[in-house]
Amino acid sequence: MIKNERFIFISSADWDNPYWTNQQHVASRLSRDNRVLYVESLGLRRPVLQRKDLKRIVRRLVRFFRGPVRISENLYTYSPFLIPFYKFGIIRKFNHWYLLRQLKTLARKLDLKDPVLWSYVPNAVEFKGVLGEKLTVYHCVDEIAANPLIPGAVVLDLERRLLQEADLTLVSSRELYKAKKALAREIHYLPNVADIEHILKVNDPEVKVPADIAGWPHPVLGFVGAISAYKLDFALLEKVARARPGWTIVLIGAVGEGEKAADYSGISSLPNIHVLGGRDYSLLPNYLKGFDVCLLPNRLNEYTKNMFPLKFFEYLASGNPVVGTSLPSLAEFADFYYQANQAEDFVSKVEEALAEGNNRRAQRTEIAKKYSWNIRMEEISNLLEGKLKLDAR
Repeated sequence: MIKNERFIFISSADWDNPYWTNQQHVASRLSRDNRVLYVESLGLRRPVLQRKDLKRIVRRLVRFFRGPVRISENLYTYSPFLIPFYKFGIIRKFNHWYLLRQLKTLARKLDLKDPVLWSYVPNAVEFKGVLGEKLTVYHCVDEIAANPLIPGAVVLDLERRLLQEADLTLVSSRELYKAKKALAREIHYLPNVADIEHILKVNDPEVKVPADIAGWPHPVLGFVGAISAYKLDFALLEKVARARPGWTIVLIGAVGEGEKAADYSGISSLPNIHVLGGRDYSLLPNYLKGFDVCLLPNRLNEYTKNMFPLKFFEYLASGNPVVGTSLPSLAEFADFYYQANQAEDFVSKVEEALAEGNNRRAQRTEIAKKYSWNIRMEEISNLLEGKLKLDAR
């Protein structure tokens, strides 16, 4: 593994998000042998006047005045407070000027000389060449411009520049690879992986199903992730719930993340659909243990076409059968989950999954083991070391 380097991560997610994304996983693992500064979400999306966004603004203000926080020996987080209206050029210029001053100060304070600049958002291109970085990595895990609250044209222009200037681009789906490869200097397809060791706790007799789902009727169909209308097909879930009122459907995750207030009445009013909100990542094996079937009820649109759901291998590692819509990014793994895009087919596939018994549990777990963070970090480390050796010549 790569050692004794410095990294500045420009992220799109806060560190304490209940369910970790690539960003927290990569940063935390690199920090074991390297010094890492994790800069929390830069606020690319436009805020909406609703309670959750107002609470987030207050929380970010508190964190901003707190300054950098030491998470572990080599890992620090920082929450910049920026004006979240990237649509306007004058605001982008101010944010760039202000954040650059903060990053330069933090780099000196935290001994981040000659860092690797690692970004999950395109606007990091505006910091390239001014932080003394020895390498720039763009880790593209979503089609950010397709988010409904993101200024798409602005982000696409920033991304075009970053793809052309980044030393290394990593993408998490084949669709993203096809969309970005023409512009990227060097690009690699690395599909999302899972914290397999953590998920395998599902087999530990000491790991108990949480009380908030333990008493509900089986079968329990569960989803874990962002509960957002532009990602999930609520109409599909509603039809499935109405078709099989004896089934329990559980949705775990932040509600309405990245969108305006949406109408959830179709699912929240049904007695067999339970929206629990976020739960701590440490409890993920416990909840998976309580599921009979794991769900990927995604809408098929420009955003989901390009995403590779991080939860896919988490689901497989649990051994549970998975039923979901036909996401392009999962085409190469079609043999390992049940696919259906219409409610009638979805119900049929769930029934098929429930009838399979334990025959395929071990097979799913073994496949998932090939997509662990340990393996992925070795691949990332090799790529980084190769680039750094080339640049050192």
